[in-house]
Amino acid sequence: MHFRRIKNVLQTLLNPIFPKSCFGCEALLVKGEKILCAFCRHELPLSGYHFGVENNMDKALYGRFEFKKAAALFFYNKEGILKHCLQYLKYRKQDQISYFLGLWHAQILKKDPFFPVLDFIIPVPLHPKKKRKRGYNQLNGYGEALSQVLGVPFLENAVIKTANTKTQTRKNRGLRFLSDSTLFKLRDSHIFNDKKILLIDDVM
Repeated sequence: MHFRRIKNVLQTLLNPIFPKSCFGCEALLVKGEKILCAFCRHELPLSGYHFGVENNMDKALYGRFEFKKAAALFFYNKEGILKHCLQYLKYRKQDQISYFLGLWHAQILKKDPFFPVLDFIIPVPLHPKKKRKRGYNQLNGYGEALSQVLGVPFLENAVIKTANTKTQTRKNRGLRFLSDSTLFKLRDSHIFNDKKILLIDDVM
């Protein structure tokens, strides 16, 4: 977290020399804007999937595994601002996008009266080979932001991915479920007995 603060200070100092562009539309950001311009931020499709009301994400997961509640920050479209952001995040070394979106979601969850008291926040992991190639897990910034705002410990390495698979984005939901169910294991299962876990991923 200390490194992230230093990075933010350096970016602020360098911004007049190297102006930042919006990751959604590539327009220059003005004072007070970070990561996205006001227009792109307004255009992002918030899902409204919170913890108080059953939603379509809940329905899609029923019967696949035991869980209490599912929620999402945005709807994903194959074209548009969110796709640009995720491409920058996952393939162009722009990991600050993850922290920015995590802060956004955390503020929404903090105001949700039905949001439960949690014990841990855990990211879906990358295989070590893929993580070395990318340089980071794109979920870590998101998890750190949630942890900071919600006051819940973030455990980056609690889950291990056992095989280096190809991208899941072109598989249908059934194939993803069948493959994912054998791909992950806990480093230490005992610490999670009777705990409430928030598992985060970037795309459902």
